[in-house]
Amino acid sequence: MSYPDKITKTIKEFRYFSPKTVSEVVSILAKDAEAVVLAGGTDVVPMMKQREIAPESVVNIKNIPKLAYIREDREGLKIGALTTISMLVESDIIKQKYLALYEAAAGFGTWEVRNMATIGGNICQSLPSGDTFPPLLAFGAEVKLVGLKGERRVPIEKFCTGPGTNVLDRELLVEVILPKQNGKYGSAYDKKKRSSVDLAKASCAVNVTVRDGKCEDIKVAMGALADKLVRARTVEEALKGKALSDEVIEAAAQKVTNDISPRTSVRSTAWYRTEVSKVLVRRMIKLAAERCSKV
Repeated sequence: MSYPDKITKTIKEFRYFSPKTVSEVVSILAKDAEAVVLAGGTDVVPMMKQREIAPESVVNIKNIPKLAYIREDREGLKIGALTTISMLVESDIIKQKYLALYEAAAGFGTWEVRNMATIGGNICQSLPSGDTFPPLLAFGAEVKLVGLKGERRVPIEKFCTGPGTNVLDRELLVEVILPKQNGKYGSAYDKKKRSSVDLAKASCAVNVTVRDGKCEDIKVAMGALADKLVRARTVEEALKGKALSDEVIEAAAQKVTNDISPRTSVRSTAWYRTEVSKVLVRRMIKLAAERCSKV
């Protein structure tokens, strides 16, 4: 029996670094622009095996202490870059206050993958189908990047520049910051996929704030429906200031086609993605609104 050459190729030789501090990582990245950072390895290692990438240098950051945490402060929720997806699932804070992120983490691959994959790695892969992206955008998250010039914070919406590309400039993502959620709010996340552990064909996260029975603020984030993560701003504008009746939600959900630009791929067709996006938006808005009454 013969196998495709791509799959039978071995990993190309590379230089290996295992720094113990963030500053060491930054120093290495500054000297080698093509170096690949290894966190959980659930994406990087398979890509290296299949020769999708063949880095000259691999920088393993797993041994850097204090980069795996979930904690609250006055600003909001702070999540370290090496926090695994399983840690998100097991966190009471996430489940109680950031339910859409919990739902995204709970549906992320298999338990084996969740135990290895990190939130920082998932973000830095910068795939439009990434599970954590929509809820992070719906909660208005930012990421903290560290480089030779110091620290900077970038809104998650501006982090990705295209499929697999982002704003990192020889920098290391060290933290994710979710602002404190105030008022009466609710959130929800779901995705459509080919199998229980597959990447999304289409995904949607909603975070809505209700005051006096009307939508005061709302963020609708869509994944796998464009070349990068998108906000469904047309949908949001159709809902702000209005009571979230079934009729209003349905009319707003139909407008999502103005915000997305789906394409046909091995996972789905552009037509299916367009149609299912309307369903996802309608369901997630309704669910998030229902959850407001329980906050």
